[in-house]
Amino acid sequence: MAPSTRRNSVLAKKIATLQLRLAPLVPLPSGPPHPSFPKSLMTFHLLTEDELDSIASYYHQSTPSIWSNHYPSNMNWDKEFLAKPPPPPSPTTPASKARRHSRRLSQEEQVWIEDLMKTVEDLQNPIVQSQPEDPSSSRTSNQYASLTEKERIRIKRRKVGKFIGLVGMETPVEEIAGRIQASLDRAVERSREELRRNEEVMLRRRKAA
Repeated sequence: MAPSTRRNSVLAKKIATLQLRLAPLVPLPSGPPHPSFPKSLMTFHLLTEDELDSIASYYHQSTPSIWSNHYPSNMNWDKEFLAKPPPPPSPTTPASKARRHSRRLSQEEQVWIEDLMKTVEDLQNPIVQSQPEDPSSSRTSNQYASLTEKERIRIKRRKVGKFIGLVGMETPVEEIAGRIQASLDRAVERSREELRRNEEVMLRRRKAA
């Protein structure tokens, strides 16, 4: 078989995989599937972050309820860890107004295309990159402390994928460790901030006495 024929065969097989139909999942206690529930593996990889968030909420994973733990799987959705950062202020310069009417792809569309192409290249690639193997570097740097938009969406997509029964969507061990460390760091920072505020209050009281 010629190399070009083999490449075409592999590509056709991967495209066929992306066209696999997915069984819909109904919410508890009853109701229709989520309106954006992916009908195929391809549409799963095209879900936007808002749709992923909405699916997690619809199936009681980001909004805890009595039904959250009654599904076949659980997303373990950490709302603080996966929260979107506040949007930056919108520029109002003439150049920015002109860009709004341009035909460039939006950030979400670029993420869709990148994720889809990555899936076509190799469906077995991990969703999230592993941390460095050097123990000393992992102690001083936590890549999960500040997720990029792409990393955050990939984690959400993997969680939704595992929830609906897709294979290869297990949570990497380093992500669990990184998420715990990030949570501890946030708790320490909040404690420091509270201590600082208390010290300021005590200082003002002393001055007023």
